[in-house]
Amino acid sequence: MLRPNGVNTLEETMKSNERELIINLIKLLKELYDIIISNPNNDINYGKRTIKNMVQYLDVELANDTIRYEELVSEAARQYKSMFPPRGGLSEFYIWDNSYEVRYRANHEYEQIKSQIEAILRKCK
Repeated sequence: MLRPNGVNTLEETMKSNERELIINLIKLLKELYDIIISNPNNDINYGKRTIKNMVQYLDVELANDTIRYEELVSEAARQYKSMFPPRGGLSEFYIWDNSYEVRYRANHEYEQIKSQIEAILRKCK
């Protein structure tokens, strides 16, 4: 929100930046979900449900603006981490295609999205 003199306060700027990070996080989670559902595997049901729940949670909290950013990201990080146990879940998710080039590109994209999500979640720590 701009003040009458056209200048944002530091708090308003930080709030705007935080909202943008959450919006980007939601976008990345949706991309991750699309990749996962397009590569069916029985071990990913928990991950699919968790991502859907995370997106819904973030959408609602972003709209309501009732929870502090740190709490919101902390909860999102907790849920995200739960999808990557030492064995199983999305820890072992891998996109297979007979073509090496397709397989490489698809897995690289998947890893890039995960890295971007993790970078957003780390910013709060």
